[in-house]
Order: sequence, then structure tokens, then C-alpha cells
Amino acid sequence: MSVASDTTSPLRHPVAKAWLVHCVTASGAICGMFGIIAVADAKPKDAIIWLAVALVLDGLDGPVARAWAVREHVPRVDGYALDLIVDFVTCIVIPVLFIHEFHMLPRGMSLFVGAFIMLVGALWMSRTDQMTDDNWFNGFPGEWNLVVPTLYLVQANHTVVLLACVLLGATQLTNFKYVHPVQVKHWRPVTLSVTVLWLGTMVYATAYLPRLGITDAPNVPTIEAVILLACPAYTVAIGIWRTFSGSRWNHRA
Repeated sequence: MSVASDTTSPLRHPVAKAWLVHCVTASGAICGMFGIIAVADAKPKDAIIWLAVALVLDGLDGPVARAWAVREHVPRVDGYALDLIVDFVTCIVIPVLFIHEFHMLPRGMSLFVGAFIMLVGALWMSRTDQMTDDNWFNGFPGEWNLVVPTLYLVQANHTVVLLACVLLGATQLTNFKYVHPVQVKHWRPVTLSVTVLWLGTMVYATAYLPRLGITDAPNVPTIEAVILLACPAYTVAIGIWRTFSGSRWNHRA
């Protein structure tokens, strides 16, 4: 009797669970709305927190969707398309606004660089070969929601930010490989740990942001700044190895 009641419970129904996953994914758009408002109100601390929340939601919904067979139970909603819509707002639009609002680029360059990031970002989101058969990204996957706050927190000078934006954006239409922290199995514990450490340090470092971030620079301690730079350096390093070695790493668990 108890087993039957568990199976028929509305909250345990596979269709209800599938809709729940879709709603969690779509709630990233709400985080995006609050992130845009935070940037418009000159509150970098709040903007980074909303980006981090959206990133956590984005990281959780995929594995759960696969485990609960969401595609089979709610086929009328394309979870992948939904994810791309939300990602375009949280990973590209808000970081571009962040760069412009908080004057991270040389004078007069933010609109041009922002337009470039939006253009190549839209093109990357439309790629039919976004991922390799061993689950690496082809081209930079537009993770500006990690890159831009990192550059802001470590007080990177305008030229460094400009070079980072141009170089990363330029790789979006190439086959340079970037690791997926969950789906690439080889070294997954290390890569996932590095990603979590990067995000956690980014959130922790926002405590050192002043309330009004346009005129006052963040004062992030050296140890946090080193972590914020070391984590993306690891990501780029293994991407270089995968790109030029031609090795397939996903055959191992």
C-alpha cells in the first residue's frame, strides 16, 4: 500500500519531476533578470552572486535531467534549447553589460568589444558541433560569467581584459578544445574540483567588494587572487593539451 502511494504521489510522478527540472533551468532567466538589475544599479557584488546562482543551477539541471529521463517524459519542451536561451543571458549578455558598466576596458572600447562578444557568442550558441564525441567543447563555450568576474576581482588592467576578451572570443569559432567539467571523464575529479574551487573563491572574494563598485576597486587578498588565476590557467592548459595532442580522454571512467 505504501509503495503504491509513493508511486502515485504527484511529486514523484516522472512527468512532474521532468517539469520541475525544466522550471529549475528556466529560473536561471530570473537570476539573469536580477543580475541585469544589479549591474544597472552599479552593484557588482549582487551581480556576481546572481551569476553564481545561475551557474550552480546550470550545473545541476543537466545531470538530474539525464537521470530522470526528462526528454522522454516531457518531449514538448526542448531542455537543450531552454538551456541555451538562459545561458545566452547569464553567460554573455550580463557579463558584457558588466564590462561596460564597470569600465573594465580602455576608454571607448567597451561597445566594440561587447558587440564582438555578443556576435561570436550568438554564433557559437548556434553551432551544430559544439561538442566533440568525447564531450569536449569546440571553441570557447562563452563562459564569460566566470571570466569577467574573475578579471574584475583580480583588478586586471584594461589591456589584459581587452586581450582576454579578444583571444577567448576569437576561439569560439575554432576547434580549440575546452573541457566540460562534468562530462569529460578523464581527470574529472580534478577538473570538477578546480571548477568548484574557482566558483567558490569567486563568491567568497565578492565579500571584499565595496557597495559601490564603479569608483572603488575590490581589495581581494593575494591567496584568493592566485586561486582565481590558477583555476582558469588549468582549464586553458588541459585545453591546449587536448587540442594539439589529439588525445581522446573520455574512454576512461
